[in-house]
Amino acid sequence: MPTPSLPTLYFDTKRRTEEKDALNSLPAEILSNVSLFLDWGDLARLSVVQSTWKDVVPDAANFGGRDATWELAMCLLGGDKSQEEETCHVEAHPQNTRGLQKNEKLAIKYLTNLSGVLVDETQLPQIASSSENESERECNSILPNNFRAPDGSAAAADEEALLLLAKCHLDGTGMSSPNPAVALYYLQAAYHMTKSVKAAHTLALIYEYPQHSNNLIPIDVYAAFEWFKAAAEGGCVPSMAELALCYELGCGVAQSDDNALDWYMKAAEAGCSSAHYSVGEHYEEGRSVRLDHEEACIWYHRAAVMGEEDGVRGLKRLEDVARRVVPDVGGILNV
Repeated sequence: MPTPSLPTLYFDTKRRTEEKDALNSLPAEILSNVSLFLDWGDLARLSVVQSTWKDVVPDAANFGGRDATWELAMCLLGGDKSQEEETCHVEAHPQNTRGLQKNEKLAIKYLTNLSGVLVDETQLPQIASSSENESERECNSILPNNFRAPDGSAAAADEEALLLLAKCHLDGTGMSSPNPAVALYYLQAAYHMTKSVKAAHTLALIYEYPQHSNNLIPIDVYAAFEWFKAAAEGGCVPSMAELALCYELGCGVAQSDDNALDWYMKAAEAGCSSAHYSVGEHYEEGRSVRLDHEEACIWYHRAAVMGEEDGVRGLKRLEDVARRVVPDVGGILNV
């Protein structure tokens, strides 16, 4: 169904219950057909020039359901939004407000209703500052197994709305200041209530790399590992590679070349170019597998073909072997 749109019955009700004016004196069928050519900005202008139609924008969102409400919120935020694959954050594209004035606070209201999750901020753990000791930070970190679902049905939760609300609360969009505790809760709710591996991957990145929380949430490598693991087991390919790196470096978990190689292999099989290089490294150095430079070159070549500069460097490191076992490798080595 195109949005915004309103049913004939809506206009018929207006004609019967509201005082007559030049617009609602028209037949309901005509009004309904005319509304199909109106965008959100047109409805907003109508709502301020005629009191009879003051609620036409939220009414159109309610009638249009989830897609209409999402579309209206995006316009109020100042443009369309889309999921950015690697970080699973929500990034802005060029503005497309559909004739509406930007109103971030109102957009947050629509997104909150759409999310299906109500947050009781008094029950949320405080975010420990980076100056506080490690043990206290661990206690305050959000982990996959310590979530208490809010009242209501998980079926009503909306993954996209929860992810975008989390980003807005980290950025302070539509509010007086950022609220990282609420952002973390929305992400955790998205993971548990919508099975969102994007949310799990985002939580892992937040705990591993401070820039993903605008430096509002301290690093916690143990929490990062747990969330990378949850996302990887859910099929998130970037998390598979990150989880493998955690095992390789012993970051947030006991070091294990066996587990590292296992997850690098899974990530490579799922199409991760950097994981191909990492598998090659294991063969080159004989970690968890027999030392095999020929096999290493095969993996390095796959990485190089996929655009990984490390793959090219690996081939150059083992150039004599590479020229012997990899067909047409000269084009890569001679660049």
